[in-house]
Amino acid sequence: MNLLYGIALTLVFYLPSSLLWAVAEGAAIHSPPAQTATCVTKGEWRVPGAAGVLTEAQVLTQASASRVVLLGEHHDNQAHHDWQLRMLQALHKRQPALVMGLEMLPKVVQPKIDRFLRGDTTLEIFLEEVEWSRYWSFDAAYYTPLLNYARDQKIPVVALNVTREKVDAAVAQGWASAPPGMTPPAQATRPYIRHLVRSFQRHKLPGAELALAVEGPAFQRFVQKQLLWDRAMAERVYAQLTSPQHAPLVVAFIGSGHLMYGYGVPHQLASLGVDEVMSIIPWDRHLACSSLERGFADVVYGAE
Repeated sequence: MNLLYGIALTLVFYLPSSLLWAVAEGAAIHSPPAQTATCVTKGEWRVPGAAGVLTEAQVLTQASASRVVLLGEHHDNQAHHDWQLRMLQALHKRQPALVMGLEMLPKVVQPKIDRFLRGDTTLEIFLEEVEWSRYWSFDAAYYTPLLNYARDQKIPVVALNVTREKVDAAVAQGWASAPPGMTPPAQATRPYIRHLVRSFQRHKLPGAELALAVEGPAFQRFVQKQLLWDRAMAERVYAQLTSPQHAPLVVAFIGSGHLMYGYGVPHQLASLGVDEVMSIIPWDRHLACSSLERGFADVVYGAE
């Protein structure tokens, strides 16, 4: 039995069928509504599950005192990217030695990122060299303001991800095919499994077929891949904190699905002993107001 298959067994197969059915039914009930959710108004900062609002200065003070700030996004939402740039600029003023992390690119292209940051290549050449469209399906224009700001301000940028080929190989062939030096992911919690079931439903299957599917190999692979991506990004952040340079603050730009409720990257960071992590998720029309509960994020921001 390879290691990842064993992880899948402990994560999925120990759940009784009655719970799997309940999760599947709950997935349909809690699907986000299509209409705009107005529980967080534009420009507002909220702590989920708490009354009242925060000021931006309060949020920035807390964020700049953290070791890691995880800024979420829906990848194709321009308002989220505009907000992320503003947050990077504000945090950089408070902590000039910060390091910036990107989910969008894999570690293998790090030398090409460094060339761009040194000014050895133009933005156009950089995007060709890192094969942006191969590794990330969303328009580079969403991210070029961040990249240009980092280059102009001489902020180190770290690729947080691993290639899909490496993830697929590790899932199909076992841990020997995982990226060199990577450690096994911390086990997913039961709530994360429920969260992944709902995500699996949205991506793969409608209705009653889901309850049977989560006991099959497709869902096992789905869980394994999510854990690998979460772990890879957490380890790259951890490496910046423990490098000889000891980055005082890592600001990472990661899809909100890897941050919600602390299930993904925050959970893996905690297993690596990294504390003082702050997750900030921008609110938008994709999210149901019922999600605005304690633990969803440290802070949410009304981006639109």
